[in-house]
Amino acid sequence: MDSPSDISVIISMADLTSYMLASGLMVLGFKSSGLNRLWTRLGYMFFALGTMSVTVHALLLGKTALFLAAAVAWGTIISWFVWQVELVGAFTAPVITVILLSSIFLNSTDRADMMSHSAPSMRLHIASAIIGQSFAILACGMSLLFLWLDRKLKNRQISDLPRKFPAISTLNQALTWTLWIGFIFITLSLLSGAMQALMGFIPATANLIPKVSWATLVWGWYLAILVMKGILGYRPQKVARMSLLGFLLLSVSWFGLLFWSSWRPI
Repeated sequence: MDSPSDISVIISMADLTSYMLASGLMVLGFKSSGLNRLWTRLGYMFFALGTMSVTVHALLLGKTALFLAAAVAWGTIISWFVWQVELVGAFTAPVITVILLSSIFLNSTDRADMMSHSAPSMRLHIASAIIGQSFAILACGMSLLFLWLDRKLKNRQISDLPRKFPAISTLNQALTWTLWIGFIFITLSLLSGAMQALMGFIPATANLIPKVSWATLVWGWYLAILVMKGILGYRPQKVARMSLLGFLLLSVSWFGLLFWSSWRPI
């Protein structure tokens, strides 16, 4: 039981168990009864335990999927303290679970240690991409909460809202910040990736067409969201829906490329 592989298995099971339990328990927080609030607090506890576990796991193995899961988890926890939007964890916990499962079943072994065995400049590129993706995921969770609260208010179902639920203006502010932070780091990841290519650090045999195409599409979409919100004055509801589509594009770029990594143009 002392071998690294056994330790990794134990931590992997701790990660998955914590976030699976948190996923179910935190959903109960959308109901305002006292018992549901108790179960939700238990869900927060499992989320926090999972965050500590996946952070240690990421540092031990250096896998990019684990770093992404840890980044989403810490972004969620920070949002609890900054904007008091605890229920965003009901969205991010299942996403983290899917990321962890993908790290087990989908990631190839040659990509497993990219962070731990990469040059410092490449680590900066990967870290920027991970942080950008994590805040884009968090923005999707904020968007779902915003649209749910907006619908409740329009239908005058205020009594159905859980206690200490943030004001819709607070959710709008949180969504704006997460979109901006995500966009900035996605931009940094593209710039650092371009620098890697220009300096010849990327092998000529590497096929980057799918990765760069999807990354550019995601970057362009989030730029469009910010332009429409900040310059064209789009309503927050439309911005939130666009953020949901951005998450869909991000999901394809993350999970889809795991299957397309061996694709070569004819």
